[in-house]
Amino acid sequence: MEQTLVFKWGASRRRDTYGYTICSLYVDGRKVSSCNGGGYDMKGTCLGDYIAGRFAKELREINKDYSGLSFHDPNYDPGKYKPEPGGKTVEELEAEGKSLGLDRYQAFYRASSKLPTERHTVPLIDGACGMSSVERIVNAIGYQLTYITGGRRSKDDIYILKNE
Repeated sequence: MEQTLVFKWGASRRRDTYGYTICSLYVDGRKVSSCNGGGYDMKGTCLGDYIAGRFAKELREINKDYSGLSFHDPNYDPGKYKPEPGGKTVEELEAEGKSLGLDRYQAFYRASSKLPTERHTVPLIDGACGMSSVERIVNAIGYQLTYITGGRRSKDDIYILKNE
């Protein structure tokens, strides 16, 4: 299997994100992922989202801890988490205006696993940790990512993803 991955760059024209940089990933001509903003590895984020969705089965077979890779329980509800033992749930704190989502976010990651388990079956790759970290994960599942072109005259970065 060989796929052509093209990262395209643009700027948002939407009201709330006007001017934000947008990175979109196209695989064999079809848009599969995008992110916006900046200050993090946007190419790594787009690629990580694609790899986690497309190669979930292969990722569940990994038995080594990789930076940026985590596994989640699809039945876990972070809103039911109680930040203080015997206290209120995150949902109750949010309804009262005492939590703005950070408790829910932290509960989601606290309940994750670095390795797949019977409960933790949904892979998530935090590509913001860097394109090189995502590339190590790609290599671990038996694929190779080869940079083809991009740079000064081209706005697009092109890679080939294939089995090793």
